[in-house]
Amino acid sequence: MNKQNLLTLTLILSGLVLTPAVAEVRVDMESAPTQTQNINHSVTSGISSVLYNRGLDEDVAEELAANFVEAEDEMFLSMLLQTLDAKNIVSHEEVLDYLSTAALHRQSIDFKSYDNLVGMVAKIKKCALDENTLKQLSYLSHINKQLFV
Repeated sequence: MNKQNLLTLTLILSGLVLTPAVAEVRVDMESAPTQTQNINHSVTSGISSVLYNRGLDEDVAEELAANFVEAEDEMFLSMLLQTLDAKNIVSHEEVLDYLSTAALHRQSIDFKSYDNLVGMVAKIKKCALDENTLKQLSYLSHINKQLFV
């Protein structure tokens, strides 16, 4: 009987001693950043994500985005979006929203064209563009035409 009480007491004490350590490990694991999958941050996936968030089926959204942006234009569009965002003309999210609407309506957009760039930015900003923005867009379209003939 004495050995049984000693064994019970040992188990209870070890449980009490180890409980704070286990709780501390669990708290650390919960607060640690979780590892996520490598997410594709391409223009196509951005358009697809916006369309999916608007209520389209995921497969349909991916198909519309893939049909809207050709594979060879993917890097060009990515650079263009970064440039427009860096020059504070329009944000990356605003352009993706505009592109998703164009993809949904199956419109084709030539991003090397000054007229299309001005039309896109004016539609996003919902106002007339100032002279400085027009000059920046002119310069961008001129560079784009030279790079991607």
